[in-house]
Amino acid sequence: MGSIKVKQKSMIILNFIIGIVIAINIKNLSGNQTFVTLKTIQEIENQIEIERVEVENLNKLILEKKSNIAKYEIEIEDTGSIKSILEEELNNGKIITGFEDVVGDGVIVTISDSEREIEEWEYAEDFVIHDRNVIKVINDLKIAGAEAISINGERLTTFSEIKCAGPTITINGNTYGQPFVIKAIGNKKFLKSAMEAPNSEMNLNKYLYAVGFEVEEKDKIIIHKYSGQFEFEYIKEGD
Repeated sequence: MGSIKVKQKSMIILNFIIGIVIAINIKNLSGNQTFVTLKTIQEIENQIEIERVEVENLNKLILEKKSNIAKYEIEIEDTGSIKSILEEELNNGKIITGFEDVVGDGVIVTISDSEREIEEWEYAEDFVIHDRNVIKVINDLKIAGAEAISINGERLTTFSEIKCAGPTITINGNTYGQPFVIKAIGNKKFLKSAMEAPNSEMNLNKYLYAVGFEVEEKDKIIIHKYSGQFEFEYIKEGD
């Protein structure tokens, strides 16, 4: 009987609490208040963070523009012209976009098809260098800080394409066979470490399929400018 009385008391207390909660909710609703879910709160917080980052980027842009204006004003006071600054900015733009020859420390990565005999349970395509292998190497180099990259002499730009064409690879509209020689300018220690990391694209392929893979550090690498021409069909000058 004692346990029954305890359960009855517990039920009375529970019902009392539920009644209070319902009363509070009704009061909130009658006051034109709505409940905010955790998901809604998270969405609002994410939006606030996006706006915060946007404001931060705009502030950085404002500071950059103010710095440029101050630089122009000083140059005008000293020389009466900002021609030299504009020429410097144009040259930097050409370097960044690939329209200028560049030189610096870096690495040379050479990759080629495997020459190992293929076992009957293996796939022949795994022993051949594909565009996906080259693209992964390029991405690893970029992540490691490469500032300029070329493949078989073709300077990579924002618009460069890398695609398979049978046993060859087409880059910037030109087709090349293996071996593929990739030059990258940047911190040569970082670049070499990225290439030779245990889980890197080419180290795995070298271990599994014996593909050709060599990385050389160089104190002076010359990467020539992009030699083609861009023809824009859809991009128009902004108003």
